[in-house]
Amino acid sequence: MRQFFTLRFWLTIAALLGLALAAVAVAGAQDDDQPTPEVVGEGRSSRRMDLVSWAYVVIPAEGFAMVDGRTTADLAVQIDGTRTMRIAAGTEGEIDCPGLSVPGRCVVAADLLGDAVLWFSIIEGAPSPTLTLPAVREILDDGWVLLENGWEVRHADVVDRLCDDESASLTEFIRTYGESATSTFNVEQQQIVRVTCPKVTPTTSTTVDAASTTTLFDVSSTTVPPGDESLDDEAG
Repeated sequence: MRQFFTLRFWLTIAALLGLALAAVAVAGAQDDDQPTPEVVGEGRSSRRMDLVSWAYVVIPAEGFAMVDGRTTADLAVQIDGTRTMRIAAGTEGEIDCPGLSVPGRCVVAADLLGDAVLWFSIIEGAPSPTLTLPAVREILDDGWVLLENGWEVRHADVVDRLCDDESASLTEFIRTYGESATSTFNVEQQQIVRVTCPKVTPTTSTTVDAASTTTLFDVSSTTVPPGDESLDDEAG
């Protein structure tokens, strides 16, 4: 019994406790290094899309599948003749493109860290100069906007507002039309260049080439409600 209370015993216990605490601290630091998406609306997460482009060819590795929102094998996405995006096994993302194996049938959006893909989305869409995306929900800092689907994308210095009724600014446009509007994303410029209100008469839409715009989302079915955030930043 006296050996149980020896100084050596208690020093050993203290050393073990110290090692345990150090292990917990290291694990916590590793978790902190992982990017945490911002919660938007009813549990949705916003993702900063560093690239939105056509996926001319999508080549999955043998055994590829999406399980619990993660890739089980590598995925190669050819953006153009010189660029190929490689999505590693275990990457979080989503695929909603029925013609995944057909060239020129999908669009890819990715949250990047250098060349590494942190999160991706592959959706259906035929090649064209522009994409029709959901409405702008909020103007963010440094030239970014938050869309109703949770994507954060860049916007042009001046965003055209296409509507029968004039609005003084993009902020006013968002407040007026909310999630019922749509956004036009220029693939080459990698930014939102236009917002369109729900109803526009043909005489006011001369700047839009309908044949060159592919609609990727049914905005009427979006589940993200309009936010109550302050929209003080102006973007045209």
